[in-house]
Amino acid sequence: MKAWQIGPRSGIDGLQLGELPDPVPGAGEVLVRVSAAGLNYRDLMVLRGDYGTDLPADRVPLSDGVGVIEAVGDGVSGLAAGQRVLAPHFVTWQDGPYGFGVFAQDLGVTANGWLAEMILLPADAAIVVPDSVSDNSAATFSVVGSTVWHAMMAFGDAKPGDLVLAQGTGGVSIFALQLAKAMGMKFAISSSSDEKLARAKDMGADHLVNYRDRPDWAAALLESTGGRGADVVVDTLGFPAMEQTVEACAVNARIGTLGALSGTPQAQSSASQGALIGKNITIKGIASGSRDMLQKALDVVTENGIELLVESVFEFEAAAEAYAHLESGAHMGKVMIKA
Repeated sequence: MKAWQIGPRSGIDGLQLGELPDPVPGAGEVLVRVSAAGLNYRDLMVLRGDYGTDLPADRVPLSDGVGVIEAVGDGVSGLAAGQRVLAPHFVTWQDGPYGFGVFAQDLGVTANGWLAEMILLPADAAIVVPDSVSDNSAATFSVVGSTVWHAMMAFGDAKPGDLVLAQGTGGVSIFALQLAKAMGMKFAISSSSDEKLARAKDMGADHLVNYRDRPDWAAALLESTGGRGADVVVDTLGFPAMEQTVEACAVNARIGTLGALSGTPQAQSSASQGALIGKNITIKGIASGSRDMLQKALDVVTENGIELLVESVFEFEAAAEAYAHLESGAHMGKVMIKA
């Protein structure tokens, strides 16, 4: 089968298109013919050597995708050829609390991912995709679906009427917007682009902040909300921006921090302990989510007819161009590659 491989991890230029043996499902596995795959920022980090250690050059990347089952291995029940499926990228994390062990089988990192003609999945990780959910939504859903549900619902306990904040207009923030509005919450979003903010408003965003015009974006949000601030934050900026993120919060807010767009994951927090204590804020690191969280998010997508915002679609042979487009930051929502 044709498959893209991460190569020497020297960046996008190191990405290589090659041939790998056709996989055969073993006991408890399903063989899936890939229809499409989605890109996430961590996929760029893998190519740069910033995510995962000692990865082989022939590792197949991408943690998001959808496809149709071609064959099932021994002992598999409840799944059959012809069904369309997706899976969490931490394929062993079914439910319950997080543990380091989930990284042992991480699609696109410690296990081969979706950027190939076929992929093997543990049958107990696979989730059947309802007919009403498009390939575009399914192919770009697993990472944002499980991560946003973990941050906003499982941890953040967002309720109707709460104000949820997400920074930027990438895939995580846009899905957080869609999920929040479907579940009766208010939503605030920031961007450096008035055009992107206008699109977010059309999607239901209640509070918009252009951080290029207002570098003090937290103060701008407090002005917009009459001093209320956010009850739940799906934090994509990370610790260098934490001072402003805390400032933008309401009393008793919950911050699920999952990205580091304002620096690196190694950065130190800019927020003081006093600021956290003063508002009684809770912060939790979010390492994606479980299969159970992903299923719950998919149920809401299905019930509400949510169509994920897929901004750009690339052909399989143009995978490097898709990565470059993601790296440029010009996208809004998700970037997808057809198989």
